[in-house]
Amino acid sequence: MSQVATLLYYSRMLLRFKCRNYYSIREEQELSLIATKTRAPEHDETLLDTPIEGVKALRSAAIFGANASGKSNLLLAMQSLSRMVADSWRKWEPTGKIPGWMPFLLDDESRNGSTLLEIDFVLNGCVYNYGFEYNQERFLKEWLVDKTGKDKKLFLREDGERTPEIRFPGRNLQNASQLERIREQTRPNSLFLSAAAQFGHEQMTPIFEWIFDRLNRMKPNSNTEISFTAEQCSSAARLNQITTILKALDTGIANIQVSDETFPPETLELERAMREALQSMGKPIPDDIPLHPKTRKQVTMLHIGVNGKAYPLPFGAESAGTLAFFNMLGPILCELETSSILLIDELESSLHPIWARFIVRMFNNPELNPRGAQLIFATHSPILLDLDFLRRDQIWLAEKTAEGVSEFRSLAEYKPRKGQNRTAAYLHGRFGGVPFIDEEAIAAAVQPELHVSIAAKDREA
Repeated sequence: MSQVATLLYYSRMLLRFKCRNYYSIREEQELSLIATKTRAPEHDETLLDTPIEGVKALRSAAIFGANASGKSNLLLAMQSLSRMVADSWRKWEPTGKIPGWMPFLLDDESRNGSTLLEIDFVLNGCVYNYGFEYNQERFLKEWLVDKTGKDKKLFLREDGERTPEIRFPGRNLQNASQLERIREQTRPNSLFLSAAAQFGHEQMTPIFEWIFDRLNRMKPNSNTEISFTAEQCSSAARLNQITTILKALDTGIANIQVSDETFPPETLELERAMREALQSMGKPIPDDIPLHPKTRKQVTMLHIGVNGKAYPLPFGAESAGTLAFFNMLGPILCELETSSILLIDELESSLHPIWARFIVRMFNNPELNPRGAQLIFATHSPILLDLDFLRRDQIWLAEKTAEGVSEFRSLAEYKPRKGQNRTAAYLHGRFGGVPFIDEEAIAAAVQPELHVSIAAKDREA
């Protein structure tokens, strides 16, 4: 690939994400994909060039932490930013509340406070900062800044008494008459960027499309991923990719067959009845939600059996790990092709650790990922906490305080000793991000009579 083509592909990437007052995240937290400067090379071959002189970006970031530490909430916040930009103007009820608003609920101030979502990203060689603040009723602030050189504020929004107050400092956005029409159409509960894209503003539409298209969250075992990958197999080229990868992973799969399966009539009838019921309640189905297809893709794996003969196995007869990996391959291959950002919750779910490492390696390896797609994943697996595999700044640790507040820190902040076994140190709680288990309380709950007897003897002693 030529240098010009490489810079073109690398001109689309995520640099930072910030959020505040979102589920368990109370104080402002930042996940950075900007590489920290190191004294010695540290997997530097995996880094991405950025338009900022002397600054490199990470191809992937891993978020480790105990259950309920907030890992999933951070990924959900990133997806929420994308969905709000996509839906606020064209899908939300004009006078309704903001869907999905969920602040931190464990203190009086936060549960009535505003939520912040913000990103720094690169698009077509320019560096942008975009974000907004909102509560249950309306958007309070919104801004877009071009930070490529000297900061250029493209628009600033404040909450007005009745309608949003939107300004264009420095007149850095083109087409003043169109901007005025867009401003008039921006509701208190819709984003200006969303409205600008619907009215086809030339400068802001690509920014809208990047945020809308590039932040994609998935859970390995969801039905959505099964359907998506199965539909992807309609393409002979994609089917060949998926088959080749599964064969190379020692799954025993020799081939994959894809056919059309007709949905039972009762399924289609149930959908028809649900649509009619919603319409009767004055809630018509949006035009962009199509009718249920009459067929779906049926996937059958062929395995080599006795005498070298290939035998088909029903999809559900495959191992949980094979199914999970198959489900993930469709989204993964799409993101690698389009240089997008893939968010995976519980990467290791049902997967052998070697398979999970391979997925991360697909993104970290410039040969497998020449277009600079990025991966952000949450995991519990300590086998991935390996500096022979990831850089320190690619490893983030999630921890929840005694007040239920999620906090995130990069392993680069801890400066582990050279030669230190990071996996063992993590499991022993040296970096945080692991659950504390009160075995005495558990013993009292499981065997209360025995525990009381032991406690009494301890007191006598």
